[in-house]
Amino acid sequence: MGWPYQFIALDSDQKQARRQSLDLYAAYAQLSALIPIVVVLLFRFGSWLTKKFSSQRGAYSAVPDSPALKQRRRTLVGHFASIKRRVVWWLGDEVVFLGMNWGQRAQIVVGIVWAVWLVFLSVIGTGNDYLHLTKRFGIVALSQLPLQYLLALRVINPVALAFGSSHEQVNRWHRVLGWVVYLLLFAHACLYLNFYIQEGILAERLVRLIPALGVAGFIGMSLMNTTALKTIRQYSYRVFFLTHLTVALLLPPAIFFHSHHGGRQYVVEALLFFLIDIAKRKIDTVTAPAVLELIPGTSLIKIVFSIPSQKISRFRKYPGMHVYLSIPPGSRRSAGISAATYLLFEATFNPFTIASVDEESGDLTLVAKRQKGPMTKALVRCAADSLAATKIPLSLIATENPAAKVQMVWAVRGAGDATWSTAEGILDDDNIQLYLTGNILENTSDVTTGLTDDNEAVELEDSMYANRGEIRKRPNLRKIVDDIFRQGVEDRVAVLVCGPEEMARELRSYVGTWVHKGRDVWWHNENFAW
Repeated sequence: MGWPYQFIALDSDQKQARRQSLDLYAAYAQLSALIPIVVVLLFRFGSWLTKKFSSQRGAYSAVPDSPALKQRRRTLVGHFASIKRRVVWWLGDEVVFLGMNWGQRAQIVVGIVWAVWLVFLSVIGTGNDYLHLTKRFGIVALSQLPLQYLLALRVINPVALAFGSSHEQVNRWHRVLGWVVYLLLFAHACLYLNFYIQEGILAERLVRLIPALGVAGFIGMSLMNTTALKTIRQYSYRVFFLTHLTVALLLPPAIFFHSHHGGRQYVVEALLFFLIDIAKRKIDTVTAPAVLELIPGTSLIKIVFSIPSQKISRFRKYPGMHVYLSIPPGSRRSAGISAATYLLFEATFNPFTIASVDEESGDLTLVAKRQKGPMTKALVRCAADSLAATKIPLSLIATENPAAKVQMVWAVRGAGDATWSTAEGILDDDNIQLYLTGNILENTSDVTTGLTDDNEAVELEDSMYANRGEIRKRPNLRKIVDDIFRQGVEDRVAVLVCGPEEMARELRSYVGTWVHKGRDVWWHNENFAW
């Protein structure tokens, strides 16, 4: 069976029918993505209304005891719930192949399913009309742009709201959809170029505005996806970030004038979402004076903000939330930022976790680790060149994440890396296990230089040597996990991990053993570097 598509000359009525078909299937493609999100949003809103106006609102509901939970687990519903948890956990595992991390199984499965669905919508009803097929690939890809931009939003993200997810969790689907859209546009571009070559009009068409804009848009998408590869991002995150931002701004206008026959509404929607998010981020940005301090003997920077009293509440709403930090124009000279990299900081907002919020003074404390990127380099210069009492204005955007109460296992290389939090009584908290993975004898000086109070230094030093055999080694993750899960067999367990990718993968494998035994686990990997 040969290639079924042919170059067909159509009259005006047939072209109009083709245009209607293109618009119809593009609408199907967009609605098939947006309707499930709207349904979930309405369901959550309905649940909220039900709880708000329920007669049982505020009534005490006893926590089920262990026998009741055990009985529930043995029912048919409990059996299927256990199977569901195992499947969800399996889908959440990362796929490592040829030494590369290809993402979670769910990303791969959903990506393939969605790509097949969109290809189906691109092919069905095209008959043997080659140009209909070519245009269909393009407009179906355009129909996904609004959702693609929505998934990338940090502040106003209805997808994150619908599924109770954070930006970091939703962003992985932004990447999946990005590759699906790129493949559709790749097919669109290849089919059109083949048409021009077969008709002998390639040179003539490429110098015209509409085809040239299409080629430029496809090149921009190629650059965006290429620089998003892990190898490129690790080599220079700056290249990835600037390319992504530039193409995201220029692509909608280019496609708008390229797709003059249809699909412009999708481009307008995408650009509108993008601009609304930028405006909301500007509104949420707080510029406040900050004191920067290098923590001696470590690679850490302590940043203390003086937040206005009317705005401090948004930062203490959720413990452990993170903010996006930037250096405003007025502080860039103090940070030693050159003219060549000045514009880079216009769009640079790095995520940092809040270490503490002083409700009396209104001070907000961040602790950042020095890296090779431009942000922490600039912060180090600010801290090194200024006096302790000198305040440098910095900007930050609040973002919210729910938190959970869990047993904390903290592994640091040297004792000095933990000194910044001793004021909070970390050594007196039985729920915190502190491990020093480096040579403790080499890090003793870090402790004394990292604290301003001699008594605190002695207390930390004595505490470390009092339990030297336990904390001078790396934590035994398998034993820690097994000990926790052996207690309260019917209890739901929340596991939060923040650390190297290999450590998180190892910990997940140990927790997965208990999930496959039927345990109910909520897992969160706090990782900004994907």
